[in-house]
Amino acid sequence: MFKNYYYFIFILSLCFIACDPDESMEQNEDLYDRAGLLTNWADNIIIPAYDSFYNSLIDLNGKVMDFTQTPSTLLLNELSDAWLIAYKDWQHVEMFDIGLAEVINYKGKMNIYPTDSELIEQNIIDGDYDLSNNNNFDTRGFPAMDYMIHGLSDDPQIIVDYYLSNPAYTTYLVSIIDQMVNDTDLIVQDWDSFRIDFISSTDNTATSAMNKMTNDFIYYFEKGLRANKIGIPAGIFSNDPIPTAVEGFYKQDVSKELALEALLATQNFFKGKYFNSEIFGASLESYLSYLDVSSSNDLAENILLQFIVAQNQLNQLSDNFINQIETNNMEMLLAYDAIQQLVVAFKVDMLQSLSISVDYVDADGD
Repeated sequence: MFKNYYYFIFILSLCFIACDPDESMEQNEDLYDRAGLLTNWADNIIIPAYDSFYNSLIDLNGKVMDFTQTPSTLLLNELSDAWLIAYKDWQHVEMFDIGLAEVINYKGKMNIYPTDSELIEQNIIDGDYDLSNNNNFDTRGFPAMDYMIHGLSDDPQIIVDYYLSNPAYTTYLVSIIDQMVNDTDLIVQDWDSFRIDFISSTDNTATSAMNKMTNDFIYYFEKGLRANKIGIPAGIFSNDPIPTAVEGFYKQDVSKELALEALLATQNFFKGKYFNSEIFGASLESYLSYLDVSSSNDLAENILLQFIVAQNQLNQLSDNFINQIETNNMEMLLAYDAIQQLVVAFKVDMLQSLSISVDYVDADGD
């Protein structure tokens, strides 16, 4: 009798464990289609954005060839326009530091600023340089080209004369665009095969594509956008502002345009918006809305509202961030604060909701 009684209690306890409503809810609360989300990211956002960027670089390369073959102020202006178009397209891919891009430090080869103009000039004099070598990390990419086509003089004709009188400048400018095109071609080709692994990596682990891409997005937003474009030039991380650290330093009137483009790119990615389309697919926004369906705190909606606040604050700034910093840096600080609110929402609230851990070390104290 006692044996039967204890056996009954044992079976009953197993039933309570197996049927625990809290445990069952915890196991089933996140059934979101991560594969569908990764597919939308790969097929409708990342790969099309890379293809568009690559085409912009090919056009830029053509303008470099035109200008260097027959230097003129007209062709220099056309080269400058192509540089800006490609630079704006770059804002849509810099956040994708995953796969081969991470392996070869792609973003470090394309957009380290401020560029080192003294080392560029020394490279031109020596003629013995390797732009694929990380010793030249700040003498290549868009910032180096900015110096080469905008920074040699305030007078376009004097810039043209540099290229007419010294073929070494032509060689260096061609080397910059060749390196950019070659590295981007590697990334575009790699996505043909990497796509399958990316889409199938749906687990909630530190090395899964879902978790890594989400972290890459936040890291770019925090460091590449908030800190590099606004915080460092405005003096957030130093005793004084550093206007020489703005993006597009030599062109000067494009810093806000690039920052707004980057903010738009991150907003579109968060919303799952197809690249260059008005169609929306699975996204971080839809994932959060799915998880938050029974909650009064709609995190996704709050994030979208804060994007508008940040955009409005950026629009208050001068096109020339150098002038903005030197005349009224408080507006830069307000823009930083507006963007910082999104960093907190992404890095704390969103990651907690998605049960994803931060995979990078933050030394900013935020």
